[in-house]
Amino acid sequence: MFGRVAKFWETAIRLMPVQVLLALILAAAGCGGEKKAGLDEVERVLQASWGSYRQHFIAADGRVVIPERSGGSISEGQAYALLRALWAGDRDTFKRVYAWTRTNLSRRSGPGDALLAWSWGRDQGGAWRVLDGNTATDGNLDYALALALAARQGWEPGPELPGYAQEAPRVAADILALETVSLPNGELLLTPGNWHEAGPPYLVNPSYFSPAAYRIFGKIQPQLAWLRLRESTYGLLARLVQGLGPQKGVGLFPDWCQVNGQGEPQPAPARDTHFGWEAVRLPWRLALDSLWFQEERATRLLKEQFLPFFKKEWQARGKLMALYSYGGEPLVDYESPVLYGGVLAAALAAGDRAFAREMAAKVLSFYRQEGQEAYFVSRDNYYANNWAWLGLALYAGWVK
Repeated sequence: MFGRVAKFWETAIRLMPVQVLLALILAAAGCGGEKKAGLDEVERVLQASWGSYRQHFIAADGRVVIPERSGGSISEGQAYALLRALWAGDRDTFKRVYAWTRTNLSRRSGPGDALLAWSWGRDQGGAWRVLDGNTATDGNLDYALALALAARQGWEPGPELPGYAQEAPRVAADILALETVSLPNGELLLTPGNWHEAGPPYLVNPSYFSPAAYRIFGKIQPQLAWLRLRESTYGLLARLVQGLGPQKGVGLFPDWCQVNGQGEPQPAPARDTHFGWEAVRLPWRLALDSLWFQEERATRLLKEQFLPFFKKEWQARGKLMALYSYGGEPLVDYESPVLYGGVLAAALAAGDRAFAREMAAKVLSFYRQEGQEAYFVSRDNYYANNWAWLGLALYAGWVK
């Protein structure tokens, strides 16, 4: 009898309309004694969507296949899969993704460093290979972070590959060596990759900044440069939310900018300065430093600069648009779980649980489950499926 009842409710929940599901989650989260029930449902969504993502995007050999890139792969995607496998407790998938990544994207056989080549796919002759051997700093930071955290869990890849505890500090060391530059004013600046300019002004992507990772790398690969990079990062971000060249800031971050020798941010020629698909990742990365290490500068940036803008938008519109200009103007008339996931992370760092619940509900409104397929927005939307999941995983306490 109990088994039949349990099966009934399992089926009912799986087929439940998203609107009803959200109402139950919000109601449960608002009642002290029933709060766990709401989080249990979020965890069910996380588990189902990770299993579906693994089946849809990750090949048997561990390569993350991105439909939007004609079936090609990028270092960012491999790193996301490693982080998600880690926080989902999926040791076998982590091992497969690492094996393919290290074997096919590591630059050891070429330039000789431990960083990852950025792009892999089919060339004009039909051969599958590295298409662009340059690096993308965000992919390398997330890759090294995933390896370092897996090593803390006691995970091992097997005898055929270097252990996670051995590879993580090598990658970290090469990030410092090849993907940072020293400014004349003494600050250390993270660049988008090994292809950075020879001198200032330097092109910068603020969404790559990952100060929580810098702390962890400073423990596994002790260098004062990690402390220096963290200090410089927070100094630059404090300037960046105030203004970009002549434009006054409203608490948002730009997708791209350039930084002169004195550490002053300016608009970057031929690059957009919107709070767009790039910059939306930065609040989540800053939230890690706030929640993991109680970094007050991260908390203040999110609570006092970033979050007030979106709370006003929410109160005025009842929704948030997917993209905004640096000055705070909506650029599109549609919503996205990617932005809601970033604002969710900021609310968690600010300690605003009520607003975080509302943002989590908005992320969940993009969730769909059809049979064995569970996804956000659409099956093939690689970016939304990653960042919606990462936002909810932070909310559920999985991101540790």
